[in-house]
Amino acid sequence: MLLTHELGHVVAVPLTGGELAYVNLYPGQIPSTLAGPNPRPAVVLWAGFLSGWLLPLLVAVAVSRWRSMAPFAWGWAGFCWLAGGVYLAFGGLERYADTAQLITLGWPGWPLVPLGLAVAAVGYWRCRRSWPEVVKARATGRGVVVAWLAVAAWVAVQQLLAAKVAVAVQG
Repeated sequence: MLLTHELGHVVAVPLTGGELAYVNLYPGQIPSTLAGPNPRPAVVLWAGFLSGWLLPLLVAVAVSRWRSMAPFAWGWAGFCWLAGGVYLAFGGLERYADTAQLITLGWPGWPLVPLGLAVAAVGYWRCRRSWPEVVKARATGRGVVVAWLAVAAWVAVQQLLAAKVAVAVQG
């Protein structure tokens, strides 16, 4: 969830005429993106939320072709929606969170809370439908190996992407 959300910021900063000052996408760390002067900061903030919801949805749709992976993919997408919705709804309580920055930029806080709660509710519903299927699935030796290889590949891709973005930002 964190990677898909943060990628929205990373892509939106240069597209809106801003300059990336710092990006941290490394696994095991809280990701962050700092932009230099930017003419459209609200677009950059919304890009994080939207990519955090849409990228997992697109991945789940694509992965659904493989029936054995579909419940896991939809469970992950649901978790991303749940976490992203809660972050939008309650992020105004943390000074540096994206929601608080939107409010500082003039967005009224009252519509952000119900929107975030609605997205979180859809995510919760999706999780409740998908994760029981994942848990009930019979773990075969091959299935466990494939699952661990998928997790290792995700961490490796995130590590490589983080290193590439860090180099691009530094010069």
